[in-house]
Amino acid sequence: MRGGSSERLVRNTHRRGEARAKLTRYITVILAALLGGGGSALLFLVPLYADPALSALAADFDPVPAECVTERRDDRTGLDNCTWTSCREGCTSDAYKCTQLHVRYRPRAADWRSAVLYVNIKGCGYPPTVDCDNFTSSYGYVGARYPCYWSRADTSVVIPRWSRGEQVATVTRTLAVPLFLSGCAGIGLCALHCECRPRRRRRLSRRPRVPPLSPDDNSVYRLG
Repeated sequence: MRGGSSERLVRNTHRRGEARAKLTRYITVILAALLGGGGSALLFLVPLYADPALSALAADFDPVPAECVTERRDDRTGLDNCTWTSCREGCTSDAYKCTQLHVRYRPRAADWRSAVLYVNIKGCGYPPTVDCDNFTSSYGYVGARYPCYWSRADTSVVIPRWSRGEQVATVTRTLAVPLFLSGCAGIGLCALHCECRPRRRRRLSRRPRVPPLSPDDNSVYRLG
């Protein structure tokens, strides 16, 4: 009887060990996928969304729209002539053809100022967020009037649309969420496969102090 019960106990322990090992492998695969996905998302989202949003927040656009009028439109060709463009689809490629829009704007009953019009703070983007054909047809003819937002960090730059809350939400989505998932996955992997707890330092045992012996008047040490 004892032999049979001990064999059953060993089998049950072995099965529990196998089930625990399988569960650990599955959890490891899921956490590793989350960690890799979070890192890949950061590499993809930061240059496309987070960096333009952070640059827009740093530009400090006035939330009150100003009155804008398009003064001049320049259609240029050549890499040297296209050092900047009002709208470009694709931020990584060089522009050999560009459209430059020069405007005047008047903020809050102030004097008219000269500026250049960008589709956003970077002057470029990707569809469907940035559509340069619609942008140029709407703002690219002389005499066009529309509200615009001017940068308090650089008063020579204006954009047609601005929402601080939208930019903050973009930064939060593209940075906070991937960082949170990657951090949770990293902590989970560390808890499964590493010894993450700090080791307790052993306290050194101190020897009891022996009171010093005091000599008597005859320079004889008293013991006990």
